[in-house]
Order: sequence, then structure tokens, then C-alpha cells
Amino acid sequence: MVLAIALDSDSAAWCLGCRAEAPVVRWPSTLYRLLARAALESTVIWRRCALLLDRSLAAAMAPYAGHCPAELAEVFLEGRDSLSGDELAALLWCLLRERTCSHDLVAERLGLELEVVAARRLNETSLAQGLS
Repeated sequence: MVLAIALDSDSAAWCLGCRAEAPVVRWPSTLYRLLARAALESTVIWRRCALLLDRSLAAAMAPYAGHCPAELAEVFLEGRDSLSGDELAALLWCLLRERTCSHDLVAERLGLELEVVAARRLNETSLAQGLS
């Protein structure tokens, strides 16, 4: 989820080491799924992703740097309806970039919750457009 929010398809393709014209880029869900899996298996790909995520989410990450997983989960719970996509991605990235079991467990839970937030926001947008 963090990759899809923070990286465009060209950047994701670069992280994977493939061309922006590669067939996989036509299917963003596949591209980001492959990238997430590859980043977990390859330190080279992890470093590429981390470099781009650190750059693109730097401003959004600043308020959350140095907080423990429980504090970040609390920020997420309190702000899930008001935080921007970049802020929510930054919260998750602060957890994931530590690469520890405790951080990963909280990130996994928040990632699932973020999917619900995204679905609700899409629905709200659709309803608002239907009213106008």
C-alpha cells in the first residue's frame, strides 16, 4: 500500500530494475505486489525502494520519526479519517523501514485498516460526485 501511494509506476519499475515500458507496468496491482515481494527478498531492491520512499515521504514522516509502534498506531487510529494519503503512507513507512517483527506486526494491521480507509474514501467520493 505504501509503494502504491508514494511511488508512481515508473519509479516502481526502476526499483524492480525493469523498463517503464515493461508489460507488468500496465497492471499496477501486479507491479506493486511484485515490488513488495522483491523488496523483502533483495537488499538491493529494498535499498532502492527505501531511497525513493524516504525522499517522497520525508515531509510527511517528520512528525512520526522516532515514535514507537504503539504511538504510531494511536496516531493512525485517531487520524485515519483526517490524515492524507501521504501521511498514512508515512506512518506505515516509519514502521516498515525499521524491519523488526514488532514494527512489522503493527504495520501489517495498519495496512489492512488503510485498505478499509481507502475503500471508504472512494465510496465517499463517488457519493459526493453523485450528489453534484
